[in-house]
Amino acid sequence: MAQFHKQVFSSLLIALLLAPASFAKEDLHEQLAKSFQQADIWTQGPVKLAAKVRLPRPDGGGDISVDYTISWAGPDKWRAEWTAPGLQQVTVLNNGKLSFFSNQTAPLLWAMLFDSALAGLDGGNPAGPYNVPPMDWQKAKLDTSKKKVNGADAKCTAFGQPVETLCLDPATSRLLSADADFTTFEYSDYLTTGSNSYPQTVKVSFNKQLLVEGKVTVTRGDKFADALFIAPDKSTSVDYPACADLDKNFTAPHLNKSVPPKMPDAAKKAKKYGIVWMLASVGKDGSVTKATVVGGDPDLTAAATDAVKQYKYTPYLRCAQPVEFQRLIVVPFLPQSSALPEEPSPTK
Repeated sequence: MAQFHKQVFSSLLIALLLAPASFAKEDLHEQLAKSFQQADIWTQGPVKLAAKVRLPRPDGGGDISVDYTISWAGPDKWRAEWTAPGLQQVTVLNNGKLSFFSNQTAPLLWAMLFDSALAGLDGGNPAGPYNVPPMDWQKAKLDTSKKKVNGADAKCTAFGQPVETLCLDPATSRLLSADADFTTFEYSDYLTTGSNSYPQTVKVSFNKQLLVEGKVTVTRGDKFADALFIAPDKSTSVDYPACADLDKNFTAPHLNKSVPPKMPDAAKKAKKYGIVWMLASVGKDGSVTKATVVGGDPDLTAAATDAVKQYKYTPYLRCAQPVEFQRLIVVPFLPQSSALPEEPSPTK
């Protein structure tokens, strides 16, 4: 009998020791869900987001100002537009088609990064006005840490491949920063309206250098004309279905295969290190159909392109249908120290 009680006690002790770890893991997912939910303004339309975006010049010659406007009538109808003198870039979702137009000859890296920063606030909710896929966090293994973010004690959660680190205010669950691939998004000046809490200041930095700063205003109740959701002439379009409960009816893609780039011999001899920004167009089966250079040393871009073309993702499903998507990828060419050397800003 004494042996029996000893075994029971041991079993209870083991259960108690294991329970905190299990609860801690559950709490991490719950806290992320709470953070995403309170920043998710794309639940009932109409919603208008307007941002005054500042792009500091690397040479210190004065800032560039750009306007960004999102007109969201619902998960199946929205328009996102960048405007400035000589610049127009429009993305429209309507009638199951995602259409894109730009009068620029090359992808705008800073615009993609700012879009990604906004998507990071709600985990890339597929009902939102994003052409990037949602984060694959719900079933991911989460690692936790703590650090200071703008003087605040933040609780940080890391997951995914490449690793994304989201740092929250543990008292409010507000997202303070997000880090991945030498790029940092910072969020501040939160404004609470009803159940939503959304930052009025969003910053994007690369290698600790400020690239983009946006002052954000969100309003509800605007009336949008139907003509606003007609795709501009010369747009390119892909299928992008919407359905009821889209925020629950999706499967986020994740990276199944990545290939390290082969350092070119000439670049190695010249000790040319740095990163190359690539825009990967991914087909319905998860294969990379096109790899476009967005920025980086010309001596490294061919090797980066060859590597990214071999990447493989699981399909992105919306309403149980596979869709094409794009992914911004950082391809590093680093010395053994793995520290990113100082280089010009990637902003174009």
